[in-house]
Amino acid sequence: MEPEGNTKKFIVDLQRFFGRSLSFPREVGLIIDQCNAHGLSQPFRDALFHAKFATKTREVMSRIGAGAEGFDKLSTEFQVSVEKVTTLLKTVVKESPDEIKQHFVDEFFSLDEVSFTRLMKLLEDLSWVKNWDVDGKPLPISENASRISRPAQPRESFEEGEKKQTADDLSRFRSGAAFGFVLMLLLFCVDPPVTLLGWGLAIVVVMLLFYIALASHSALKKTQSPH
Repeated sequence: MEPEGNTKKFIVDLQRFFGRSLSFPREVGLIIDQCNAHGLSQPFRDALFHAKFATKTREVMSRIGAGAEGFDKLSTEFQVSVEKVTTLLKTVVKESPDEIKQHFVDEFFSLDEVSFTRLMKLLEDLSWVKNWDVDGKPLPISENASRISRPAQPRESFEEGEKKQTADDLSRFRSGAAFGFVLMLLLFCVDPPVTLLGWGLAIVVVMLLFYIALASHSALKKTQSPH
């Protein structure tokens, strides 16, 4: 099975733009087509991110050497990123026809050194797709919602969540204003202002805090009252 015409054109344009050939242009094209066919745009974008991260991390590890400071941390981050991008790619191809699925399992997901080397080259290819995206150029990916995403939250539940969040914010706002009001009154008792200007500013601040606390309390009661 070959990539679709538009996807092939994208691969050609990408290679021409960066002046390099991909190691696995056909496989990159098949991944793109399967993402479009099954509404997996977000897993594809996540895979691009982790592919670029893994590729760059591996380059740094090769440059500094195994004995360098920070190598172990980089190695851990590299392994985590490779695991994530592999899981994402498996998510994409598991929706594919058996021919494509078996091809990726045999070539990239087998637990041997040759397969891992191929996987690294594929991730490098995907990192160049990410570079294309970073340059602001459009990806040939449909932005339809993923079929494996979580079910949409019911509207009633969503609105209840927003209502609760608003109430929590107002409650914290009211508590903060009330605390400031009490703190200013205590300050007056311990160290009152000396000048008329100082008294005037202090009274304005106290009244403002009192107003904020009162307004927040009123808004909170309206939020909590049933409609």
